[in-house]
Amino acid sequence: MNESIPTDGVYMSDSNTNVKDAPAFHENPYCKALNNAKDIQFDHADVEGNAQNGPVVSLSFASLFDALGTCLKDESSVLLLYSLVHGNCDFQEYVLVRTDLDTLLMPILEMLYNASRKTSNQIYMLLIILLILSQDSTFNASVHKLVLPSVPWYQERLMHQTSLGSLMVVVLIRTIKYNLSKLRDVYLHTNCLAILANMGPHAHKLSAYASQRLVSLFDMLSRKYAKLAELKNDKALKVTPDQMEADIISDDTSTELHIYTDFLRIVLEIINAILTYALPRNPEVC
Repeated sequence: MNESIPTDGVYMSDSNTNVKDAPAFHENPYCKALNNAKDIQFDHADVEGNAQNGPVVSLSFASLFDALGTCLKDESSVLLLYSLVHGNCDFQEYVLVRTDLDTLLMPILEMLYNASRKTSNQIYMLLIILLILSQDSTFNASVHKLVLPSVPWYQERLMHQTSLGSLMVVVLIRTIKYNLSKLRDVYLHTNCLAILANMGPHAHKLSAYASQRLVSLFDMLSRKYAKLAELKNDKALKVTPDQMEADIISDDTSTELHIYTDFLRIVLEIINAILTYALPRNPEVC
C-alpha cells in the first residue's frame, strides 16, 4: 500500500497500485462475504435486497467493534480489522460514527508504540487503517475532542488529560523516528506523514508535548537534509580515480536527498495547515 498524491488536500491510500500487473486469482468467497457483511441492526429487507450481489453475513457491528478493541494484539485480528475497514464500506462508516473511538485506536497506537516487537506487515496494516480513517474530516475532529485521563503504556512521559489526537501525533512521530533509524522504509514513513497531513487542518488543542514533537521532527529532517546536501556537494567537487563508483555513490545520495525533500515538504504542509486553519485552537504550536 503506497500513499498517493493528495486529492483536495487529503492523502488517500492507493489500493489499486499495479492492479493490472497483478496475477489473476479466483475470487475468494470468504473475502466477498466479509466485504458484504451487514450490521444486524439494519433492516432485514435491505439485507435481502442485496443478497443477489453475493453472500451476506449479518452480525452485530457493535459487538465486533468491541471485540476487536480487546484482541488487536493478535495479528489475525489486525488483518480482520484491516480487511473490514478497507473492503466493507458499511463497517467503515460504522467506525467513523462511533463516539468511543479510543476503544479501537488505543490498541492500535499501543502496537505502533511497540513497533520494534511487531512485524512490518502488522505495522503496515495498522498505518493503512489509520490512513483510511483519517480521510474523514469527522474522524479527525472527533479524535482531537476525545480526552484521555491517562496513557499507562506510554513510558517516556506522563500523559494526563491529553486528547486522543495529540497522542496519535506523538505516536506517529515516534514511529517515523523508529523507521528512520531501524527499518528505513520510505513508504511506511510517507504513510505516517500522510496521516498527520490529513489530521493537520482539524487539530484542536494540540498538547504542548505533541507540538514540541512535531517541531522536533522538522528539525531532525532538516538537519538530515542539510547533511546530505553538503555530502552531495563535497562528492561533486572531489576527484576520484574510480569515476564509476563515484557516480553510483552520488546517485544514491541524490536519491536519498530527494526522499528527504519530499519528507520535509509534507511536514511543512502539516505545520502550515495548523497555522493557517487551526492556529486559534492550538496556541501551543506557537
